[in-house]
Amino acid sequence: MADLEYSKEALEVKGLFYNKKITVYVEGKDDPLFWDNLFNLAEVEAHIEEVGGSLELEKYITNIVDSNAEFYVATDNDHNDFLENIVTHPRIIRTYGYSIENSMYRSYNEIENTISKFCRKKVDISVDYNKWLADFSTSVRDLIILDIANHKFQKGISIFGDNCYKFLKGQKSFEICNLKTEKFIESVRPSFSTEEIEIVEDLVNQTEKELWFHIKGHFITHAIINLIKKLVRKNSGQNISLTNDFLYTLTIECKEDWENRIDLKTVIDEIKKINN
Repeated sequence: MADLEYSKEALEVKGLFYNKKITVYVEGKDDPLFWDNLFNLAEVEAHIEEVGGSLELEKYITNIVDSNAEFYVATDNDHNDFLENIVTHPRIIRTYGYSIENSMYRSYNEIENTISKFCRKKVDISVDYNKWLADFSTSVRDLIILDIANHKFQKGISIFGDNCYKFLKGQKSFEICNLKTEKFIESVRPSFSTEEIEIVEDLVNQTEKELWFHIKGHFITHAIINLIKKLVRKNSGQNISLTNDFLYTLTIECKEDWENRIDLKTVIDEIKKINN
């Protein structure tokens, strides 16, 4: 990434070229719009720029911690709630959930607006969506435990991966198949000790966050797409095509009723501290 050729001082003042108060570096191409929305809601003027990946972003985090660089980093929380020796700093801002997708897809209002646009009429999906969200989260609880243990004890195993497709009941399903999940768990379970699983189980039992916010964000996307297709068909009788990129454009703002959403308000309150 060309930015890494710049000095710390140049990186710090880069936002001034865009007439912004501060500069915020984020991981990848999906992130700037999400963070721009949150900084705007917090009324903090920021130039937000992606750096080309998590490994590159780590260099910026190191620059903040070791050299007291005066730029900011906004990044996914991942499983940091459960890990030790986590880097914390006032200029490092993390998502409430595992990643931005956990917030993008959390509110049924955003999904409902999306479905209403496809149906060309206002629809109410609150019951359907909230039930699905609770069922989906519960269905992957054991995978969450394994994924946290995988990170915490550095096993190097892919638990969630980037897609939930292999765990779904079928190609067009939005529901997790218990048999497929159990079979997968049986295949990786020998890599973890009983004590390791128990430690993580206790940590998850103690957290105040919904299970939803501990699911890897990309893992959710395929199921969300299938759910939207099903609800559009239910409410309009029409079949639609929906890609990952289109879903992103429909849900990236995710700011409706943000003051009553703990995932957004927590992060926005943290951003507001910058002005102080």
